[in-house]
Amino acid sequence: MTDASRATYPLAVAVTLLSISMFTGSHVFVRLVGSGISPFEIGFFTAVFAFVFYIPWIVRTRGRGMRTANLRRHIIRAFFNASAVSSWYIALTLVPLADAVSLSLTGPMFVTLGAILFLGERARARRWTALGFGLLGALVIIRPGFESISIGFLFVIMGAVFSAGSKLFSGHLSRTDSPAAIGAWVALLQMPILLTVSSFVWQWPNALEWSYMAAVGLLVGAAHFTMVWAFRRAEVSSLEPYQFTRLILAATFGYLVFSEVPDIWTWAGGAIIVASNSYIARREAVAGRVTAPAVSTAVE
Repeated sequence: MTDASRATYPLAVAVTLLSISMFTGSHVFVRLVGSGISPFEIGFFTAVFAFVFYIPWIVRTRGRGMRTANLRRHIIRAFFNASAVSSWYIALTLVPLADAVSLSLTGPMFVTLGAILFLGERARARRWTALGFGLLGALVIIRPGFESISIGFLFVIMGAVFSAGSKLFSGHLSRTDSPAAIGAWVALLQMPILLTVSSFVWQWPNALEWSYMAAVGLLVGAAHFTMVWAFRRAEVSSLEPYQFTRLILAATFGYLVFSEVPDIWTWAGGAIIVASNSYIARREAVAGRVTAPAVSTAVE
């Protein structure tokens, strides 16, 4: 860690915790609105309201910030992201909040695995061991053979896989496009994709549902903005352990809003996954690689 990053590290931690809080808060609103509105429609309106978050920046740059020579990659990423968001929102309607969040912490593992399989990154024994421990954490949460596997867990995993694809594309795009442009493009391009799918199950929201979906979109947009801000001022590996607070917040919100109480296996599995992710992130920092780009508007 450089002297400059040491100076800004406490603020980066505070902003990271703020970002995590907004992400987790958005999950609560998805659960609240998910009983009456299709997850695809929620995803569409999330993209709409998330794009609204970027409009002041677009106006300030007079649209020049949106210029890109990589539109095709933005489109492909939007398909990955739309699939990730849809899978995640379906999962939130089927699985207790803390269980869904703890299993979703496997996301960085799939980013690392994708970088190994598709980008040709080298994987030494320690890296594979960390991935193995992360898988163990996921199995602790799901407990196959001891508990009936909820289809919601499968959607969490699907969301994590699609999110990993989205993040790998964002890593390439970040070499030429700004974080704001990447976030704005994915929100904009997701709209027609999710609108097409949701048109088959469309139901106009009532006033309360409108407010919930607006809250989801604005919270997600603000959370991604603050996450990128924090990751630009501190090493990703040094901030990764704080992801465990997602589980703490999810458990708190789940208990207060939905009367859900996570069991010990959810906590144990989540802790194992976060420890695995933290080790992988630290090894990537030492090796000078970044396989989990900080720029995304994915499953959160």
